[in-house]
Amino acid sequence: MAITRRSAVFLWIAAAAGAALHVCAALGTPVGAASDDALHLLLARNLLSGGFALPDAAGVPATQPLPGFALLMALPVRLLSPHWALLRGAALLATLALAVWSFRLCRRLSGEAAGWAAVLLVAANPVLAAWAGVALPDIPFAAASAGAFLLLARDEPPLPGLIAVAALAAVLRPQGAVLAAALAAGVGFRGGPRRAAAVLAGALAPLSLWLLRGHLLTGSATSYLDDWRRLQALGDTSLPFRAATLAAGLGRGFFGELSPLAALLGLALAAAAAVSGALRLWRTRSPGARAVVLSAAVYGTGLAALHAGWRAWDSRYVLPFLAPALPLWAAAFAGLYERKRETALAVLLLAAAPGLWDAANAAAAGVQSPRAELYPAAAAWIRANVPAGGAVISTEPFLFALTTGRRAYYPPAAATRELWIAALRSSGVRCVVVHRQAAPPALVAPEARTPLTDFDDWAVPSPPLTLGEADDAEDLLLLRLE
Repeated sequence: MAITRRSAVFLWIAAAAGAALHVCAALGTPVGAASDDALHLLLARNLLSGGFALPDAAGVPATQPLPGFALLMALPVRLLSPHWALLRGAALLATLALAVWSFRLCRRLSGEAAGWAAVLLVAANPVLAAWAGVALPDIPFAAASAGAFLLLARDEPPLPGLIAVAALAAVLRPQGAVLAAALAAGVGFRGGPRRAAAVLAGALAPLSLWLLRGHLLTGSATSYLDDWRRLQALGDTSLPFRAATLAAGLGRGFFGELSPLAALLGLALAAAAAVSGALRLWRTRSPGARAVVLSAAVYGTGLAALHAGWRAWDSRYVLPFLAPALPLWAAAFAGLYERKRETALAVLLLAAAPGLWDAANAAAAGVQSPRAELYPAAAAWIRANVPAGGAVISTEPFLFALTTGRRAYYPPAAATRELWIAALRSSGVRCVVVHRQAAPPALVAPEARTPLTDFDDWAVPSPPLTLGEADDAEDLLLLRLE
């Protein structure tokens, strides 16, 4: 499927336009746009000091999140702190890497037109556009996964490189353990069980050491397990409900904010295309193509089982599914492109259109309302009015710890307001941040519900708390504790 010179120029211009959409969308995602991006950056900064602890006075060793993203971000944090907005470039580079490696993977398996189809689907993915520039490990993990599949597809997969990429993925996101098993299955198909065991053991070794560290320091290998157990007690636990939640999340994650019926229909058609592409690649009898198909099947199935068990859904959870899906979709496109070029292009554009619309809206919002920081006025007031040794209470402590340089804590528990105030004083708290229209967290641990309810009742401008600043633009109250 050769691409003419004229078509190649057009495709490069289209790719540049897609990249521009993501850059513009990133203008509207300041640090703090996600619930825990500031936490990752604080841990990256702490890693430079030889630790990996939660950013509070207790210095409690962190077992969640995994350390891979903090390791990747340590040098950028060192170079760019405190200009946090510049760190959006790291996520954008990860998206670029995902597009480039997906292009190379799909071109190797199915031809150049298939490679460009993969680039379009990456550029049009609504989740990548919505999270453009956000300092979280999800996009780097998706890029690493695509890179691993690219290595697996080679005529002679370089085991050291494959193990290194899989090991990095395993300490970026929990789904990395599933990826390691899937890659081991593909390597085993090509080279036998001994090579598969080497890949699996090498890929999981750093993660195993990390979990051992967590167990020795805190008695818990990872707090992800605590969250897993907590989620099992919430809401509907039936398999149909879990499957429907997963299917709806995937449909909207691939195709944008469609109606539930349209999203499910799109997902069904995407699944059919993946099966068609898998069969086409398998029939090529290429060892690399067959290894990718097998690994993609194992990985996709494992991801579906993992997220059905997790029982909570966030839009960014769709990103790990891109690496196994893109080569199969691109192969299906290539098969149709060889027979009916116009039809194949029409189907591809139809599939990408809803996501492109969402990406264009995200880009327009970023251009119209660019933000370098989520609460700049509040952070400036805290820096000016809270001494360097003082602390802040907030329901977003990691964000304020990052942007103000002050210690920050979640609201503590107490039996009465008087005891609560006493706890604040003992921690050196000088400011309490109140979100006047705060949305309730999606997942609140039972032990955290009472403190948050009390916080709503007690964090009011009543002595000894006095009003320090009322910021209507940021919808915050800053209460001073003398």
